[in-house]
Amino acid sequence: PIIVLPKGMTAPITMANAYEFFANSKFIPRDKMQQQLRTTKQTPKTVFSRNINARLGGGKVEYELMDNPKSKLHSSKDWERVVAVVALGQAWQMKDWPPPYADPVQLFGRTYGFYVGMEGDKIPTDLQGWSVKQARLNRDKRGLDSVTFASFWNGLDEWMTIHRPELLPQPEE
Repeated sequence: PIIVLPKGMTAPITMANAYEFFANSKFIPRDKMQQQLRTTKQTPKTVFSRNINARLGGGKVEYELMDNPKSKLHSSKDWERVVAVVALGQAWQMKDWPPPYADPVQLFGRTYGFYVGMEGDKIPTDLQGWSVKQARLNRDKRGLDSVTFASFWNGLDEWMTIHRPELLPQPEE
């Protein structure tokens, strides 16, 4: 399954720091993570495995992170692997995507929508008409990151159980 991230540099979570957040429950501010990647001459990691809650059948799922799906997903079968979109809160994020994914209302009817904002920031008005779960990151208290992390994964696991069970590990008979 694929998790699509915002390309916008104003988003708290982008390709630079997404792996640390989604795989390790650690939010590292984008500018600090970019500096760290430059210093170590690394590119951001884009693939990780995660254990699914036993209540939902258990097993391991490998996720792929990307912020430019238009250049990487060429067929409708590729697009069907997209299970979550981290919304920037602006419709232009999806403007070059193929129909029906270019329309935020249809997109978030087909994928799990998640918006991450920094505590105290104004929520984009576009989000109000979209089926997107909203979460906040505290500017200083890193111990609270796990709440946003759990909110994302609990929501995505439930969503996949209902809408995309074929992408979850299948029980062996």
